[in-house]
Amino acid sequence: MKNILHIISSARGDLSYSNRLSSLILEKLLQQHTINKVIVRNLIKDVPPYADEVSIHEFYKHPALYDEQSKKLLSYANIIVEEVREADIIVIGTPVFNLGISTPLKAWLDQLIRAGVTYVFDEQWNRVGQFKGKKVYLAIASGGRNTEGTPDYISDYLKDVFRSYTGITDVETYRIEGTMEHGFTADYESILKDF
Repeated sequence: MKNILHIISSARGDLSYSNRLSSLILEKLLQQHTINKVIVRNLIKDVPPYADEVSIHEFYKHPALYDEQSKKLLSYANIIVEEVREADIIVIGTPVFNLGISTPLKAWLDQLIRAGVTYVFDEQWNRVGQFKGKKVYLAIASGGRNTEGTPDYISDYLKDVFRSYTGITDVETYRIEGTMEHGFTADYESILKDF
């Protein structure tokens, strides 16, 4: 039995292509696997806190040094760390904003990633991720289309973050592109035909 964490990060609600694509991925997973639990983390309705001049220091503190203030300032971070720790599969929907991920998704990642928690250093000071063996599905929506030779800012970035700071290397990307084109019609079936 598997646990799934579904991350929603588009503010467009029911009009969001990334929300729809990630929801369809979730539906397919529910059809293919025996699922124990699905947690939906909507980053628009429950916006992650942004690090400030007080809380930022807690993210660089070794967990052995956490105190009561740490627990208070890291309360959201601790919740999402446990959600990721418990998940076997993570489904993330994000639009492309100015060649980057959505602001709430970036804030979620900043709350998630922590030395001594999601990764540790080995004897040679290499990062060793602590969440290996999980699967991530990315559902990315963009108004334009990637052309051959264009850098893949979104999925490459997210893959690097998960690999480097959590140890998760199994990341699969699904895209819906050209959503701002006149007369655009979403063809989710074609996008997910090999799922």
